[in-house]
Amino acid sequence: MMRCFAKLQGVARRDFAQPARRGLDVAWLQVRAAESCFSFALAPVLAWMRPFGVDEQSFIVRMGYWSTLLVVWFALVAGARLALAERRGFEAPRPVRREVAAVLLAAVPMVVIAGAATHALTGWQATLPEVLEMYLQILVLGGTALLLSRLLTLGPPPATAAPGPPPAALAPPSPVDIAAPAVSRLVPPLVERLPPELRGPLVCLQMEDHYVRVHTMRGSALLLMRLTDAIAGTQPVAGRQVHRSWWVSDQAVEAYERAGRVGVLLLSNGCRVPVSQRYLAEVEAAFGPPGA
Repeated sequence: MMRCFAKLQGVARRDFAQPARRGLDVAWLQVRAAESCFSFALAPVLAWMRPFGVDEQSFIVRMGYWSTLLVVWFALVAGARLALAERRGFEAPRPVRREVAAVLLAAVPMVVIAGAATHALTGWQATLPEVLEMYLQILVLGGTALLLSRLLTLGPPPATAAPGPPPAALAPPSPVDIAAPAVSRLVPPLVERLPPELRGPLVCLQMEDHYVRVHTMRGSALLLMRLTDAIAGTQPVAGRQVHRSWWVSDQAVEAYERAGRVGVLLLSNGCRVPVSQRYLAEVEAAFGPPGA
């Protein structure tokens, strides 16, 4: 069991750069697999601690009970994250708010599932005090499990990464590249780490939880790394950070709009990138109307 978890831990810590297929990224699926292995590794601990009043059954039964509940819990939280990802106020620039909301939301159906499983084993009754107590216990135990999983499987990436293929191995220019002369054709190290079909002119970087989504004129892919490390790999493309979760290539900027106390950049690939107050003056000086 631990060998399986250790193997998937290494998988989750590598840089995943796979294009999205049928709405799901390979990296996302592999992290879910790592969480499932972590559930099986954590189940003996909870079986020994005996929370939820499940304490009279055999150790094997308790292990099965907790393994199932943990796998379901991680799946519910992942689904809640996806459901909240496009909601106003929970987009990528607000990962902490989205994570807290996902836990609170996932705990509601988890009460039903855990309550039914606990009733089958102990005769637990769903009175209002019991339901509220179980909800709070799920928040504490589930939140702790998520934190431990994040620390063990999604920690900072290794200090060294496998080098990308040499420039000679890059895919030939596509019509998209030729049709977008305004975007630099220089190939930074970050782009070399993408799949060949996505290696095109760099447009912007977008932080999504522990990942960075690299946008090029050919599409986008996720890399498991910090935004600061990704920005360091954009050289020699000229660009700037415009938000704590966004970096843009200067040559990809098509328009700038002021929206109250913040701004928005329109990029050549259609992305609308928020500009926070911290970077507003610098962005307005570079892309705002003359005399602004």
